[in-house]
Amino acid sequence: LKLKVIVYNKTRKYAGHTIEISISLNDTISEVKKKICEITEIPVQVQYIIFGVHHLNDEKTLEYYGIRDGYTIYSVPTFVEIPELPNL
Repeated sequence: LKLKVIVYNKTRKYAGHTIEISISLNDTISEVKKKICEITEIPVQVQYIIFGVHHLNDEKTLEYYGIRDGYTIYSVPTFVEIPELPNL
């Protein structure tokens, strides 16, 4: 199963980009977050995964949500990073 993930995080390398992950239909959303972290280095604990208009629960599977091959999900941070500014 291949999923497209649109990453929303303005201060990271993959911000606004679409990545593709390969994963099983029986994998949990928590496992999806781990795959996203491997590629983007966005920590699992700050990822908020959305499919359609629904926030996805970490313990549920892709199959539970009816997610199929080629579908798109969204990874949105649960906080906003503030880049380091020079000390003025």
